[in-house]
Amino acid sequence: MKKKLQSYFSMLGRSFLLGVAVMSFFVLLLTLGAVLKNPHFIEAAPFLGSTAIQFIANALSESGLVVIRFMPLVFAVSIAIGMSEKGNKELAAFSSVIGYLFMITFSSLAISSFGMAIRPDVLVGDNNMVSITQTLDMRKAMQTFVLGIQTIDTGVLGGVLVGTVAAWATKRFRDQSLPMIFSFYQGKHFPPIVTGFIFMLVGIAIPFVWPYIGGGIYKAAQLVTGAGVVGSFLFGFIERILIPTGLHHVWYSLAHFTPVGGVKEICGEVFTGTKAITTGALGCGEFSGDLSDITRVWLGQGATPIKVFGIPGALLGIYLAAKNKNRAKVIVISAASASFFAGVTEPFEFLFMFLAPGLFVIHAALTGLSFAILDMVNASYLGGNNIIELIFNGVFQGHKSTWVPIFVVGIAMFFIYLITFKWYIEKFNIMTPGREPEDDTDEVLIAEVAASKLIIQKTDRHEVASKLIEHLGGRENIKDYTNCISRLRVFVKDPALVNKNALKKLPDSLGMSQPSEEEFHIVFGMKVSEYRSAVDKQMGE
Repeated sequence: MKKKLQSYFSMLGRSFLLGVAVMSFFVLLLTLGAVLKNPHFIEAAPFLGSTAIQFIANALSESGLVVIRFMPLVFAVSIAIGMSEKGNKELAAFSSVIGYLFMITFSSLAISSFGMAIRPDVLVGDNNMVSITQTLDMRKAMQTFVLGIQTIDTGVLGGVLVGTVAAWATKRFRDQSLPMIFSFYQGKHFPPIVTGFIFMLVGIAIPFVWPYIGGGIYKAAQLVTGAGVVGSFLFGFIERILIPTGLHHVWYSLAHFTPVGGVKEICGEVFTGTKAITTGALGCGEFSGDLSDITRVWLGQGATPIKVFGIPGALLGIYLAAKNKNRAKVIVISAASASFFAGVTEPFEFLFMFLAPGLFVIHAALTGLSFAILDMVNASYLGGNNIIELIFNGVFQGHKSTWVPIFVVGIAMFFIYLITFKWYIEKFNIMTPGREPEDDTDEVLIAEVAASKLIIQKTDRHEVASKLIEHLGGRENIKDYTNCISRLRVFVKDPALVNKNALKKLPDSLGMSQPSEEEFHIVFGMKVSEYRSAVDKQMGE
């Protein structure tokens, strides 16, 4: 039971990634729009205030806000796809859309029929555009507008519920047979119908149930914020510790996309969760408030000193501790680049987490310390966790984002990581790259150097994919697979058929982990999508 639960939550965690990836891209566009709308830049360069440039700026900003405003629907679809097996993903996605529409519509019907609907503010602007906005009483009653429908604000948790049920209904009823008279509705037509019917009932019940659920969420939010600096430390520490299992996505999503991360009104619009709040602050040119109470559990704030400064320092320590510097160099540069430019840490963490679990705990503790220190100094940083976002969302935002503490803590972390990693590796003789026995064959050395994602790969990716499938027990043993930013995640039917030792030695792989009995993660770094495509071809996808 424990392993099944772990596998389920690992799958749930990675199902967030599709929505997060889409959001991240459009938030980058929003960031550019925010720079163009920044009043400090307009004052310094008046031409930026022209109608044409401000229209472009608003268009860029709105592109990011679209995903934020419809986050529940985005994650309903993302989770339905992520939680479904191959061949059923499109059907599950369609079922999730039907389920979500039924949920908000029948919630609206219930609050209307039972006299629970609260009157909103309705305004007509100078441009003849109608604006319907929440009132304070609506917020307290957890009512909002979605797609023009006044309904209960279930937030992302509602989307998670819809996506999970849609995936289940698709798996359960995809091949359902019905009596002859209803045969048109069987097979692939049936899961969306079942999902719609379920959320017809759920939608009616939500106005009576959700306020209690919402109350529980707000109590959890109060617990997190009330824990002060200790809570900030634990948030960062736990997020890193969960990396090997993939559950870190679920952990940070709690703060990013639900009231646990806070609720804030910015420029007349209410945002929920640290991701939405920081995005809203970036998109509002007039915003100049203090968000230190919100960004204290915002991964951009706590993780940036680690990913931009600390991890490169640690990798320099690994390089200095190496006996064969040439062997370590290419791997160190690759992992440092992934963390510095993209905020991707797995290539770094998989270099040592299984060789030195104690060092991995130290890494997690230092991450928590970064969160705690920035909370102590009341930092309010709106940026992401790589150097590009640090510049655009931090330095370029001027009064909006207190980016200076990020650099100060980051520089300190660079030296702490460098000294700690070099000392620990040498003290306990950890076999990190460049410290292996010198009697390795040329073939081993060539394979190790090829693991760098900064050089052209000579190994045939299709051969690697073929060997990977073979080591996993063959095509028939692979139940499902997908990839995140750096890992290929595979679920198998019979773990006994998997050759774990062979997987660990797979060419071009940086490592392998097994979060649960049926789940295997093979780390390929920044070129994982290429290996995913090669596996697709081998599997006949």
